[in-house]
Amino acid sequence: MKNNQTSAPIDHMISLGEDRHIRVWETLPKNQEIKRNNTIVIAAGFARRMDHFAGLAEYLANNGFHVIRYDSLNHVGLSSGEINQFSMSVGKHSLLTVIEWLKGRGIDQIGLIASSLSARIAYDVAAEINLSFLITAVGVVNLRSTLEKALKYDYLQMEINDIPEDLNFEGYNLGSKVFVTDCFDNNWDSLDSTINKTKDLDIPFIAFISNGDDWVCQQEVKKLVGNVNSDKTKIYSLIGSSHDLGENLIVLRNFYQSVTRAAIGLDSEVIDLVDDISEPNFEDLTIITVNERRLKNKIENEMFASA
Repeated sequence: MKNNQTSAPIDHMISLGEDRHIRVWETLPKNQEIKRNNTIVIAAGFARRMDHFAGLAEYLANNGFHVIRYDSLNHVGLSSGEINQFSMSVGKHSLLTVIEWLKGRGIDQIGLIASSLSARIAYDVAAEINLSFLITAVGVVNLRSTLEKALKYDYLQMEINDIPEDLNFEGYNLGSKVFVTDCFDNNWDSLDSTINKTKDLDIPFIAFISNGDDWVCQQEVKKLVGNVNSDKTKIYSLIGSSHDLGENLIVLRNFYQSVTRAAIGLDSEVIDLVDDISEPNFEDLTIITVNERRLKNKIENEMFASA
């Protein structure tokens, strides 16, 4: 039986003590006739909130998946902290906390979808946690190179005290000293460090690259995948797209379709994109987007009132 309900997602809060929390949204499967093996976690990229992935969650739920999204600590969105205190290690801690929270609820079979900067975090932990599969989209593999292209200058070459206090990245003030110090202290910065983290990856892994991506080098993604000691990997290209997967409706729909096709295949232990998917109609996508915006505003107003 297909459930066409387009209500807002279920809102959860993981309490971390000291008035800190991670907000999680849960979307239940919309098609009860389809039984999927895995719950899917979506990790949004830098300066992206979980509600930015409403459409992808709806596509996945429409094809029988249980979907989990979250906002990282010290980031934009509904979780605790300010973005000028964000670091890659904070993002890693947020992802691992959500995974542990799911396991505490008895959910052990998990597929992870990560985009852009969150993909670099996924690469760091994927070989160490018990994932069923990994999908990345325009995933950062060489953080230093991506930052240089995005910021128009290699600030990581500067002495830490000479770096400007705030760097405008994706329209937000990235706390440069916090972020850069963490990059060097925990080896987030180089392609080699990413390759070292993924070389022993032994789960099915599909990487989507964009042929118009100015921030992530396709050859570096291919080098990363080529160094994985597994035959369970594939690369697909999102033709006509840049690093911004939401730049227009055509690119966005292609992203939703492609990732959903990959998730269905990987859930069945096939490292291919399946042909047939169930697409939600435009009206349903519009309704869920509006409902999520209302839910976000309601939570923000409650947080403001209690501050």
